[in-house]
Amino acid sequence: AVEYAKKLSEKDGRDYRLPTEAEWEYACRGGSKSAYSFGNDAGELKDHGWFDVNARDVGEKYAHRVGLKRANGFGLYDMHGNVFEWCSD
Repeated sequence: AVEYAKKLSEKDGRDYRLPTEAEWEYACRGGSKSAYSFGNDAGELKDHGWFDVNARDVGEKYAHRVGLKRANGFGLYDMHGNVFEWCSD
């Protein structure tokens, strides 16, 4: 991912990079101060992301198409679950 960002930066003339963990966390929360972007109730997680119960445990051990769950306050999808986040630090 780092090499891809570097090559894209060279090609496009713009600076692309992985976010820091703090930047990723801010984007994930979507402006919320709660445990999740949608509040503190983990029971609602199935409506916002893919994780053990609604993916792995039912045999769906793959990344799901983006946008099938609800977006966070910033309009970003799949910030909870689906795949691991990659951060620069």
